[in-house]
Amino acid sequence: MQKQRALSAVGLWWRWVLSTFVGAAIGNILGVAACLTGVYYLSDRLVDLRICHTGFGNLTCSIATGIICGAIAVGALVGSMQYLVLRRFLRSPAWWILASTFGWTWIGFAATSLAYTPQFGFVINADGSFDESNIIARIPVLATGSLWLIFAGVLLGILQWLILWNGTSKKIPKRRLLLWVVVNVVLVTLSAIAIMFIFRGSSSLRGILLFFLEFTPFYATITGATLVKMNLHSVKFTP
Repeated sequence: MQKQRALSAVGLWWRWVLSTFVGAAIGNILGVAACLTGVYYLSDRLVDLRICHTGFGNLTCSIATGIICGAIAVGALVGSMQYLVLRRFLRSPAWWILASTFGWTWIGFAATSLAYTPQFGFVINADGSFDESNIIARIPVLATGSLWLIFAGVLLGILQWLILWNGTSKKIPKRRLLLWVVVNVVLVTLSAIAIMFIFRGSSSLRGILLFFLEFTPFYATITGATLVKMNLHSVKFTP
């Protein structure tokens, strides 16, 4: 077990914020290439293999494939950069990359699906005429999409919490680590509300990409403060 000088609270916080933002910035650049590959190449192969036909929910097959490919790239890059900060505190930090990739892929897919969910639609009357339905009639659909996104946040929080719970020293109370799950759920819930207000069902891949890039500093700041609140910076060893 190699001794290391503990980071200060501010030291941990700014390293976390910087690594998360850099990972998101680089990940989004690579994510655009991965997304385009999914849209224009991989989706056609999935259709040929009869894995994907009409798409998933409000997303067509090409958009769904593209967003999954892009989210994998972003999640892997963000997780890798965060790993560079966490490796001195955790026993098995490499698992953080896998958990982040899986969790952020689900979040990206659920968020895009919600952003593409229209808040208004059309209904056919008995006489064959059409009426426009208002947002009240769309609440069940919007609620379902929001719950999928929140569930993705819960999943990400729990997976990362398990890594923190198994990897940190006994100096950090395990109950305090549950704060990580709570913060992730709150942040994803806020993002679901923001998505419904911003996009109103008129999303685009470029729009959702910019949304997550703009959301990153907010996410990094809050989660970095959460790690400080959990006293992760007090750990002085690397197993």
